[in-house]
Amino acid sequence: MYPATSALRRPPRAVLILSVLLALVSPVFTAASAKAATNRYEAESATVSQGLVEANHTGFSGTGFVNGDNLAGSYTEWAVNVPSAGSATLVLRYANGVAVNRSADVSVNGTVVSAGRAFNGTGNWDTWATSTLTASLNAGSNRIRISATTDNGNPNLDYLDVVAADAPASDYQAEAATLSQATVATNHTGFTGSGFVDYVNAPGGSIEWTVNVASAGAHTLTFRYANGTPAPRPMDISVNGTVSAAGKAFPATANWDTWADATVAVTLKAGVNTIRATGTDALGGPNVDRLAVSGSSGSDGQAPTVPASPRVTGTSASSISLAWNDSTDNVAVTGYRVYEGTALKAGPATASATVSGLAASSTHSYTISAVDAAGNESARSAVVTGTTSGAGGGVTADQLLAKVTTCSQISNGKYKTDSDVGSATVAVCNKTGAVFWKADMDIDCDGVRTTQCNEDTDCCFLPETACETSGGAALNAAQLPYVVVPSSSGIWNYTTKGIGCGTVVAMIYNGQIEYAVVGDTGPSEIIGEASYRAAADLGINPDPSNGGIDTGVTYIVFTGSGTKIATEENHSQAVTLGQQLAQQFVDNN
Repeated sequence: MYPATSALRRPPRAVLILSVLLALVSPVFTAASAKAATNRYEAESATVSQGLVEANHTGFSGTGFVNGDNLAGSYTEWAVNVPSAGSATLVLRYANGVAVNRSADVSVNGTVVSAGRAFNGTGNWDTWATSTLTASLNAGSNRIRISATTDNGNPNLDYLDVVAADAPASDYQAEAATLSQATVATNHTGFTGSGFVDYVNAPGGSIEWTVNVASAGAHTLTFRYANGTPAPRPMDISVNGTVSAAGKAFPATANWDTWADATVAVTLKAGVNTIRATGTDALGGPNVDRLAVSGSSGSDGQAPTVPASPRVTGTSASSISLAWNDSTDNVAVTGYRVYEGTALKAGPATASATVSGLAASSTHSYTISAVDAAGNESARSAVVTGTTSGAGGGVTADQLLAKVTTCSQISNGKYKTDSDVGSATVAVCNKTGAVFWKADMDIDCDGVRTTQCNEDTDCCFLPETACETSGGAALNAAQLPYVVVPSSSGIWNYTTKGIGCGTVVAMIYNGQIEYAVVGDTGPSEIIGEASYRAAADLGINPDPSNGGIDTGVTYIVFTGSGTKIATEENHSQAVTLGQQLAQQFVDNN
């Protein structure tokens, strides 16, 4: 968020910006240019030889991951369907908790396209990485296999993302389709392609197209036609042998040289479909130029990815707070839906929610889906279960706040909440086993480049953080809740209290507790900043350009021995230790 002002902050490294162009091969049709579509294939839904589906590590997508047996030749194979032949990008998400590279052969349709591909250690089994390669796929069905090449077996495999050319949104030409009692003609103007189809004047004539789509679901068929007679020329529109629109009217156009569009909403399966337009009138159907196939709302028929890593971030006697990793979409994710069974419990715009009105000491299980502006909804996430507090329950936000009503100031003066405010108003206060301050929340988006955090979304983005993962990489602000502390100065030196990377922090806002770690340092005169994910989990707008909150956030940083986690990037460690430290804090103050 801010320029580095501390010697503890590494100087900015040179940033190498790569422009990667993925060339997607267009179909043989005279079509509008294809767009890139990403489809996710979870490992737990693939074919597994000599391995198991497990869920004993955190951070995976879907309902689990594949743990292959420790022997050469064990494999995971996905059945992948793409609408167009050509180059595609394959993104494999994996975890390798050992230092030894677990190499594997990547094959497509029985041919090895990447031999002995390296899957190096990721630090631990809860830390995931991606390996990306390019391969040529066939239109329709493909088999993508990851086969272990050593006795160590494969790494744990989470999912395969396939980025390929989506079906073109227009121009399945009528003259290239299968015709019955119809002929190709060119005696009128305004057609596309090499001609149009003229039904003979009799019922039963048909045009049948073979259409290949990447995703099952609702789609729109758009027929470009001309009808130079006064009366409509109806047709039956069938999909895969079943009539979807009986007697669909194709009204008159001004003349045979004037073309119009008629649309039909249908449901298509992933892969190959047959679309047939059959004339039902004695005069046959209209002249037909082409068929366009698109999603149910414009060209967007692709659902967002499944929300990953759902987790409980806080509980009270009557509520459970949840968070999850942001989904992605070919256009944009507009919101999420939180379900308990089949009942919709919340519909937040960001990747967190609080379900209220619950009974004390009651257990509830939730799943989450993502939605886009076209109404496409993803599959449900893995189940996440939480229990409300009651007699003997965990520490609540109110209990923590009750212990920080007075301040024993240890800072030599006070901090500003932002550089442009006129006065410094925030003191750092001392308590038994912790220090605390009450401030605003600015958004820190530094570290790993993500869709949420990069040079375009954050004016002051830096590809680094003062603290690092166990593997020596920058932290991921979009995925890891962490707090930014002011750089050491005459106002206060946080290191005098033993605070450093991995120190656990409890953030409290709007009745919720978010356990996080110290992850970065900021300007020496400003306080009140946390990562994108920390804000999102607390229901605060996390956008680095316009997000944050001006007041109302309490930061309790635990001090003393045993207040740091061993693996900075492991949020579950922070939550577990944070709950223990919070109970000690309440008991000792």
